[in-house]
Amino acid sequence: MRVKSVSANLTFKRSLRSDEIEEYTQTLKQGKKTAGQTGNSAFIIPLTSLPVSENKDIGIGHLTSKEGIDFIDYMRTYLDFNIVKDLPSGQITRYDDFFCNYKASALALGDQNINPELLITEKYGSILTKEEFQQIVDSNIKHNKAEFINCENTMESGSTLDRTLKKAFERFKTLDENSQLKQNYRKFITENEFWLNFPREKELDQEFFKFKQFLADAHLAEGKKLLNQRGIKLCGDCLINFSQDEVNAFPKAFKHGYNTGLPSWCILSLDYDNILDESSDAYKLLKLKVQLMAKRYDMIRFDVGWNYITPVMTPHGVNRVLDENKKELGNTLVDNIDRWVKEVKGENFDLKNLVYEVEAGPDEFAIFKPNSPELIDPLKNRVKAYSNVFMNDNWGSSDAFLRRGWSEETFSLGTGNHDHQPLRQIANGIPDRDGSIHKTDSIKPLARILNISETDLIDPITYAKSKFADMMTSFNIHYFFMDVFGRAERYNEHKNSATNFRRRVPYNYKKAYQDALNEGYGFNIMDALEKVFKSKGFDRTYPVLYSKIVKFRDILAEKEPDIPQISTPIRNETEDLIQNSKKEKSILKSKPLWFAAGILGAAGGAFAIFKNKNKQETKPDKIYT
Repeated sequence: MRVKSVSANLTFKRSLRSDEIEEYTQTLKQGKKTAGQTGNSAFIIPLTSLPVSENKDIGIGHLTSKEGIDFIDYMRTYLDFNIVKDLPSGQITRYDDFFCNYKASALALGDQNINPELLITEKYGSILTKEEFQQIVDSNIKHNKAEFINCENTMESGSTLDRTLKKAFERFKTLDENSQLKQNYRKFITENEFWLNFPREKELDQEFFKFKQFLADAHLAEGKKLLNQRGIKLCGDCLINFSQDEVNAFPKAFKHGYNTGLPSWCILSLDYDNILDESSDAYKLLKLKVQLMAKRYDMIRFDVGWNYITPVMTPHGVNRVLDENKKELGNTLVDNIDRWVKEVKGENFDLKNLVYEVEAGPDEFAIFKPNSPELIDPLKNRVKAYSNVFMNDNWGSSDAFLRRGWSEETFSLGTGNHDHQPLRQIANGIPDRDGSIHKTDSIKPLARILNISETDLIDPITYAKSKFADMMTSFNIHYFFMDVFGRAERYNEHKNSATNFRRRVPYNYKKAYQDALNEGYGFNIMDALEKVFKSKGFDRTYPVLYSKIVKFRDILAEKEPDIPQISTPIRNETEDLIQNSKKEKSILKSKPLWFAAGILGAAGGAFAIFKNKNKQETKPDKIYT
């Protein structure tokens, strides 16, 4: 149980004062540079999960709202990231009450990208009234709206947002044809005519659909511009699949009767047999998807990136991946992707801005050459995204990857993403969905890397802080907003539910973040740097910088006196999860340290890679090195 305050005089924990921010910022930048974290630092947050004003909450957040961009500014002060990464932004297909970003259109943008508040402004011809915007707000009446986004109100045909946008469309049609908005619209239609014109099952009014696509594209571009003005890149997530409408529109691009990726995902496979033929529909459709991503974003993360190197085409009805279902494409297709992106971005585009998700098992994809620790050629110089969730002596840390001979610029390390078990759960010894206790195998390497006692790492808060510190030893890093806020709930619950893929940043995000820092599970980047400095002896080499890092570490964790408040008890899912983990924690504490640290196997011993996109089934995969 926790206590929820109902006082109007709320305070939050110790945050930076205005006279401290400049010194904090300089200390953080110098600390990261000294520690070696000088590449990309990506803050992963679905843009729909951005915070909103409570009295203007339509059910989702927007980067173009004042609250959304203020949040980015606030978090950037504390974490100094240079990338904001969204989840796939296509039109999401509804499954019962479940809306998943990875079950979305690959070409068309979803209505969630449209910020209706912008349509009230003169820039958009005032095609929406304040009263109509308020109607969308008033329709967001779910009891748990402060914790979860409202997909039903905003993301599908017939939603309140959709009905309101129809009113805006009628006013749009009456605007002067020479207005800037109409000119921009015609230009967008001309440039995107090829993919805009095919029919869509739930979009009966083709012209209204085009209007919404125009707005979604324009608003996404405005959000990207706001980030770019701050020196931040926007990274898009290029999902592996296509919507049913897109399959129907380009039937010859697919190998019907075959799944791609894991059979359980039930994703119709592109025709990888002919995808290298420039005249094939498969080649043309994939090129279109990649180039739309290149137009919309500064960076691209390729979902199931290994499927562009060794695609899997498994016949329907076969429930496991067989070698004869794999097609070895080598460098050819990913080289094409490089070229397609440069056709949009220009020859000087840095290909390190293309990131491939390649966490997968040997049954699906082998990342090493046969009988060798050496990476296969297509991966050597491409950026690969990994997490330290599955850390052991041979994997899941910058230290392990560098010992394998990888270049520091060719991988990004994080504490997890939307798919992974939350760091707080791992720190408390809660088993993952397959029963694995990831904490066990990671204690020994984590202690070695950071020069911390294995005994100390059994403590959940020390462990969580150390995992953040391990991430900070990498050249490129990424972190998910749920871990940053010290949350124990899963974002991807790996089941069809009305809360899956819906968690959001609280209205009072400053208090929530400061509470997480004070509690110890939130991402205190100065604490992480202090641990890195201490492990590398930089506390002695750079004593002045180290003392500043320690000062700000303590400031961020400091708690101000609370004002007495009238309180009422409510249930807290985070504490329920931790209470349920007591049994696992007691096992860890009662066993000798060799158990807590895990038993090392033979050379290149086994380790579990959990990967699932919630594409139907939830069976974990395995990978061995």
